Amino acid sequence: MANKRRKNSLAIPAGILTVILAVVGLVTVVRFTADFIRNTADKTSQKLEYEEMLKPVVMFDPDPFDDLTKADVSQLLYSAVWSLLQDEDGMSKYPYYQGETIGIQVPQEDIEKAFTSLYGNEIDIASLHQSIDMSKYDITYASALKSYILPVTGVEAVYTPKVYTIEKQGTSVVLNVGYIGSKAWADISGDEYTSPQPDKYMTITLRERSGGMYVASIQAANSQEIAESLTATQVETTEEETVPENTAVPEETSRAPAYVTVTDAEGEAVTDENGAAVTSEAAPDAAGTQTTTEETSA
Repeated sequence: MANKRRKNSLAIPAGILTVILAVVGLVTVVRFTADFIRNTADKTSQKLEYEEMLKPVVMFDPDPFDDLTKADVSQLLYSAVWSLLQDEDGMSKYPYYQGETIGIQVPQEDIEKAFTSLYGNEIDIASLHQSIDMSKYDITYASALKSYILPVTGVEAVYTPKVYTIEKQGTSVVLNVGYIGSKAWADISGDEYTSPQPDKYMTITLRERSGGMYVASIQAANSQEIAESLTATQVETTEEETVPENTAVPEETSRAPAYVTVTDAEGEAVTDENGAAVTSEAAPDAAGTQTTTEETSA
């Protein structure tokens, strides 16, 4: 009796412990799910922010460079100009200039700010205005006005950036960026929309500074390897285990017990003391035949 009480007294805390562990497990799962959803949303938000930042950088496909000192400054300056003009009010907020050159007059100070926002302070752009040849872009620097005269005609972006992966490396962020051609944005097959595929991939490294990030390098990437890696990742994250439709699922079945009459050596039915026939339950063997297991009275 004492042993029974001791067992009952131990069962209560054991049950409480089981409930606690179950609750802890549930909370862990909920937290993991919430963290996963939050991290996924954060990644998506970051990608969109980086894509917006990189639009003027990627749009005219600048030459790759390992560091800013080796970059074509005229290409970087051109992207800085268009970062000012890419919004709807970009053109209208600057005056129209009519002189030896006709166009939109943009103060060099604004362009310097845009340049620094994209490429940091590693290049002293303020000291280079008069030495940079922008004629291939039909842009003229007017030193007397401390302004750039930009052509009125618009231009079409060559590429649009699509950020696929983000990797944090110390104070830098390495982005895998797809360059999507301007003609590839919509590939319509019937009523179905197909996401455009990049013409190429580039690795763009951003470096931290006070107030944000800036482009530190643009390097060519192996497009085939990256495309295969991204495809493999998508398959792994979307693949679900399923049971084939044609797979037969075995079901447990039960058989009603069968009984046979017990006979003696001469084949006569055996009876009990009351004269009733004695029967025996027959159990199925491996082949499904019935074998006698024990004798019972009916």
